[in-house]
Amino acid sequence: MTLSPGIERVEEAGAIHHGQGRHEVFDHPREGLDRLKTFLNGQKLPFSLHAPLFRPDYFPYSAVTSFFINEDDERRKLSLELMKQSARDAQEWGAEYMVCHLTWREDTEAEEKAWRLAYSGAEYLSELVDTTGVPIHVEFAGYAGAFRKPEQLVKVISEYPNLSICIDTGHAFICSQLWDRTYLKDIEIMAPYARSMHLWNTKSFEHWRENGHVPLRPSQDPGDGWVDIVKTLEIVLGHNKDLKLIHEYPVDNMSDEIKEGFDWVREMMERFEG
Repeated sequence: MTLSPGIERVEEAGAIHHGQGRHEVFDHPREGLDRLKTFLNGQKLPFSLHAPLFRPDYFPYSAVTSFFINEDDERRKLSLELMKQSARDAQEWGAEYMVCHLTWREDTEAEEKAWRLAYSGAEYLSELVDTTGVPIHVEFAGYAGAFRKPEQLVKVISEYPNLSICIDTGHAFICSQLWDRTYLKDIEIMAPYARSMHLWNTKSFEHWRENGHVPLRPSQDPGDGWVDIVKTLEIVLGHNKDLKLIHEYPVDNMSDEIKEGFDWVREMMERFEG
């Protein structure tokens, strides 16, 4: 595959997200892959891959873009090819698991087609797990289209035992607001199938657009509009004490404020482990 003419390439995120005793890597430029491998080998911690590790020339779009439930056949093929490459990279690099999106913002509004394409995508991902041996966690983000409800994702994922769900606290919270849902009820729906979680905070879609992924702080009171991280973790850890937790925001240096959030989450994890 080659780059489609006239499409400007989105700059790579080059992200290394720190978790609780782990890392997650995402969308690195080719020229930075050797440095990334050196970093991971030096850390000697388990890590996951948020697909893609890198974007080939044929995929110039933002790396979180998913065309699995898109009306366009050619665009769907791009996502299929990217996931195949990403799963192979995860296997080659020794990732513990891979996270990917099934839905995003350009999904079909036709409900019957959405269900069919969702099952087709899940089947494809399940086959990649069988081929590579790398578990895949499907991240929930229901911003648009006919396949935007957590119970829809659960219905599909529950039929593929080698697939799991990655709950993203910020995206789940924003989507619950956009579609007049109850955030914690959505978390309860997904929790039995969740094996990993992306942690960050926000108050609304507009707040996210203005501030990005806000680092966690214990002072973020749900009464002031923040995501209720304590109740979220209580629900999901109640189903799976071995939940893999990633703080999905940059940590260039571990400031006292950033460390406070990491310690806060670790203390909650330890309560469940005990």
